[in-house]
Amino acid sequence: MTITEQVRVENKLVSTRERILREASILIAQHGYNGTSTRDIASAVGIRQPSLFHHFKNKAAIAEELLEFAWGTTLTQLRRIALADEPGAVRLYAFCRWAMVHVVTSPYQLVGLMDYEFLNSPDGLHWNVRFDSITQYMRQIVTDGVNSGDFVDEDIEFLRLMVVGSLNAHHRLKTMAPSNTVELDAEKGADYILRGIMRRPEDLEKVRKDADYLYEPNPS
Repeated sequence: MTITEQVRVENKLVSTRERILREASILIAQHGYNGTSTRDIASAVGIRQPSLFHHFKNKAAIAEELLEFAWGTTLTQLRRIALADEPGAVRLYAFCRWAMVHVVTSPYQLVGLMDYEFLNSPDGLHWNVRFDSITQYMRQIVTDGVNSGDFVDEDIEFLRLMVVGSLNAHHRLKTMAPSNTVELDAEKGADYILRGIMRRPEDLEKVRKDADYLYEPNPS
């Protein structure tokens, strides 16, 4: 069973409001923000469009709540980890592990939420400030790792984009793969990212142990 199929089975067991969010995330992942209508979402949930508007005033309100879950939480966690008094490698491992657990345990398909049509619209434009903060915190962690000698001596922006690209690829894998052991997947993914940019990959086991205390799961 794919994650999409699993989400739709679980949808039957939750509130109408939650089903709206879950079905909207699937449709946006498949068709984009502009390609998804409130009528489409209502149909997928099995309700009439006026019933949807009882829970959300419009499609933008649905997207806002999904983005808050996906990226508002990400910014909160990344800020906390970036400001910790730990080496760059430890902070990067802690964040990558958290981000992968966040994706795998999410009831939503997060891959569709970086929809630039929405983010560049009046309804979504305010998110760009928060995305800039995410970029700056990630860049700081990578910069610290390079300056300390933990990471390879490479262009900072290149390394940052390689990390972000790997995390985004993990987002997309969720839409295709069956659910698996979350902790194992998260650690394997974080290992893969760090191993690719560490100057001394043999130090990875110590980095992993040192990062344990920084891991803070989201409240359910």
